[in-house]
Amino acid sequence: MAFVTLDFETYYSNEFSLKKLTTEEYINDPRFEVIGVAIKINDEPTRWYCDDIQKVLSEIDWGNSAVLCHNAQFDGAILAWRYGIVPAKYFDTLCMARAIHGVDAGGSLAALAKRYDLGEKGTEVVDALGKRRQDFTPADLHRYGSYCINDVNLTFALFSSFISNYFPQSELNLIDMTLRMYTQPMLHVDDELL
Repeated sequence: MAFVTLDFETYYSNEFSLKKLTTEEYINDPRFEVIGVAIKINDEPTRWYCDDIQKVLSEIDWGNSAVLCHNAQFDGAILAWRYGIVPAKYFDTLCMARAIHGVDAGGSLAALAKRYDLGEKGTEVVDALGKRRQDFTPADLHRYGSYCINDVNLTFALFSSFISNYFPQSELNLIDMTLRMYTQPMLHVDDELL
């Protein structure tokens, strides 16, 4: 099974952000736009894609791939709802960190990278405020891509740290099930009862 670590960068503004909307509202809003995605497959170098994202994603055998994200509720929902992709398994370092440290212990990738001495998370995302894909110069996209690649590498290192210190399989299964219920919601209705 392939192990795919990824991170999406998306359009956001003062009026349109995850601080103003739920994840579901944000991703399904007509203003939503993917700027790019960084992808690491197994131990290969992480790569940034900002063109032909659907094509790049479709070249991965998702039926035989696990996906790892920091906040897979967000990135996994983009995969499922925007690209129609459901991986064989979900892993999420944010959920893992909450299981280890609790929900109030600072679960941001920046805080966790610092806590585990893995490196620094960049701040280039601040420069992207209010910018659509078309507003980025090639140099802007390169910097944003480097930022996103760093996020993926930090996520992969954080996951490796969690796993090497023993993380229960039962928790990993619960994380996968919870993310699957969110990204692939199903409601069964008893028509006769209704």
